[in-house]
Amino acid sequence: MSINIDELKLSIISWLELVQFNDAFTFKMSSNAFDNINLDASTLAYDIYNMIGVNFSEQQKKKAIEFMGSCQNQADGFFYELNVKEKLKIHPNKRAVEMSANYLTFQVIGALKVFNALPKYKISFYDKFIENKGIKHYLDNNCSWVDSPWGSGGMVDNLSTILDCNIRMGYKEYAPILKEVFEWLDENQSSKHGMWGSIDTQGVNGLINGAYHAMRGTYFLQNRSFKYQENIVDNIIKNIQNYEKFNGNAEGCHDLDHFFLLQKCSEIVPNYRIQEIKDIGKERLSEIMKLVYCEDGAFSFEATKCLYSHAWIDISNGLKESDMLGTLFYLQTIISIYKILNIDINLNESRTHG
Repeated sequence: MSINIDELKLSIISWLELVQFNDAFTFKMSSNAFDNINLDASTLAYDIYNMIGVNFSEQQKKKAIEFMGSCQNQADGFFYELNVKEKLKIHPNKRAVEMSANYLTFQVIGALKVFNALPKYKISFYDKFIENKGIKHYLDNNCSWVDSPWGSGGMVDNLSTILDCNIRMGYKEYAPILKEVFEWLDENQSSKHGMWGSIDTQGVNGLINGAYHAMRGTYFLQNRSFKYQENIVDNIIKNIQNYEKFNGNAEGCHDLDHFFLLQKCSEIVPNYRIQEIKDIGKERLSEIMKLVYCEDGAFSFEATKCLYSHAWIDISNGLKESDMLGTLFYLQTIISIYKILNIDINLNESRTHG
């Protein structure tokens, strides 16, 4: 299936205008989202505009950078959602506020890149782990590679993106720490399936989702090669053929993670099972437009509903409508598939999740 990219761009721009809050250049997650002003949604919106090639005015740049900067806490360097402590005050996980901010911080860093900007303050949250027993001890003991390869990969993504940001801010003492992260990943990558962690708890799907995150913040962000590409491809193809979120169903994180990894592996081993990969991609393009493209002009995160919870925070009631995360994830998925097909569609890769 071929998608009319120019028409898609225009429909997404129209939808973004619907979910922008007044003239503040901040955004809500979807038309019926609970909050009119949302850091999570706004950072995704800035990235989406960049992906479809919309130029920002100087006033828009200023407003976006100031808004993101207003959400940074100088003490740990994290970026916090508005009113997050109130939203999560009765959450059963006592670390929910911290974990929400950790995730959003890596996303804000990517959104700031859209404007060639950096945070106001160094992100110092990980200093206590670095100074105590070192970052390899953190990766071994704080990440649950047996119970949650997916979650552990996300932790590596956050950590490595933050280390890279600090280095770009001029704090060169973090460069050896990032080098240690790469050493740990190289030492612990499975030669059997090409990914990290145990297959027993979350299955192949959890390994793939975790590998996308672990590699996005490291190998992909630093444009470095990686091992066992063919093993990764084999597992992705098998999972797309069998996992419940494909074949007549859809959920943004699975499509993004699988096809972005296929894209990156195919760039290194361009002839390996390439016709199968292309055929899978073509079929998935058709399903994406059928299942998650919405009447209001963009994409929903799931086939049957929009995003209802993200970064530990309730977002909406989950109506079937476009949402910011679904739109970004499916735009990036479309980009990845067209790159696999060697077709230029004049879209930019995501700065937050690509």
